[in-house]
Amino acid sequence: MVIESLLYQSQQAGLPVGERDWLLAVIGAIASERPPVAPSPPLSRRERREAIEVHLLESGLAYGTSSADPAIHLDTEASPGIKAFSGLAAGMLRTCAQAATLCGSPWFVAGAPLAEAAQARRVQLLALLAAAGDEAKTASTMFNQPLQAPQSLVQRMAGKVAVRLSRRYLAEGGPFAGLPLHNGLCAIEVRTVATLALAAFSTGRLSPAACHLASQAALAWRAVLVELLAGLAQAQEKGAESQRGFDQVLRDQRLPAREARLLRRALADPRSPEQVGAALGSKALRTFAVTHALLAALVDRHFDPGEVAFVERLAEALGMDAGELAALEVAVDDFYRQSGDALAALRRAEVPERLPKAFGSRVQAAVVDNLDRLLQEIRETRELAELLAKATAGNTLSSEEKAKVREQLIDLAKTIPALAVFAAPMGSLLLPILIKVLPFNLLPSSFADEGPRLALPPRRDARALGPSSKPPARNPA
Repeated sequence: MVIESLLYQSQQAGLPVGERDWLLAVIGAIASERPPVAPSPPLSRRERREAIEVHLLESGLAYGTSSADPAIHLDTEASPGIKAFSGLAAGMLRTCAQAATLCGSPWFVAGAPLAEAAQARRVQLLALLAAAGDEAKTASTMFNQPLQAPQSLVQRMAGKVAVRLSRRYLAEGGPFAGLPLHNGLCAIEVRTVATLALAAFSTGRLSPAACHLASQAALAWRAVLVELLAGLAQAQEKGAESQRGFDQVLRDQRLPAREARLLRRALADPRSPEQVGAALGSKALRTFAVTHALLAALVDRHFDPGEVAFVERLAEALGMDAGELAALEVAVDDFYRQSGDALAALRRAEVPERLPKAFGSRVQAAVVDNLDRLLQEIRETRELAELLAKATAGNTLSSEEKAKVREQLIDLAKTIPALAVFAAPMGSLLLPILIKVLPFNLLPSSFADEGPRLALPPRRDARALGPSSKPPARNPA
């Protein structure tokens, strides 16, 4: 088992971080490790949840980050963004594996048949990541029958998961004021996966209904996060910069039109801390809200008067006493002291924008507002829909097919008055914006001519667009 795990690690060396085969190699390395002994006596549901919560806090995953993982093999000169992304991906998988062991899942404890167990672990870990990304039906089938999952299905699902997770990557450049929202979204995704893992491994089955509940809960958590950070930005001395950073984060998510509009409204017109607090029912969500408000307030290591007032109002609205608030503040401060260097590097996250910043932002907003109509046009254009479906499934498009996709997408955009800018002589230059917003699991590079192998898409200029990546729905672990 140790040798097999090392082989999977060595495979990572020749693969671009974040692509499908890299993700499968990471999953293989973790799944091939010798499983621990099951807890004895068996843990109660509450004890399992508490153990996962401790794990999330100690690993940094509760804050949307994670430390280096032994299953990850990286070049010594890997960028901070690559290290952070790799740690997050491995951290999510580790959390699922730990949930399985805590639940006494037969494939994840000592004594299971070696070859079959490793294969089952690989498929079930991948299925849980897929379940958190709107692949409930297929993910449930894979999880419930891991040894019957065909390799073609595993490959296809890994490709979709890799594309979705790539939204959690930050390229170097900076400064990036949207980091608190980016990390908050990462934390929500981790908690959603952890919740699904605990539910699935405790019953031995993953159901589409549970996936749907988790997805809806994740959305609710994302909306709360956006609204709180927007309200905090209004109270900050340099809140306008934070607002732009948060806007950039949201625009980079390629969210469904309805969700995009919901989160953009929350960002533009947040309720007061008292109003938000009154709507938060669970203890987990209340703690999450205050923790991430503190993370955003202290990201620059300075707690200005406006931030203090906002956090205290939120804590009071949630019925949190001074002792509880102080404990959370100490925990956040400890986290920043231990992770300061890595986070400082991530705050330099950006890639220069090729279009004038205000113009690019307005065009992308127009695309989001008309996304439903644009998608309907795509469905009615059979050839384009088939090509997009082919690319979504992880298949490579030929140069001729890529040209057809580019041409037909721009032609469709021209038929919508609000997107008439695409009919301009240089309208084709706006194609990356159009593709980035479409809710297909595709990277913009899927439609570009072949170039260097870059699995992770670079971020747009943080200063140009302002909040990125890729909101939660049930009470994550």
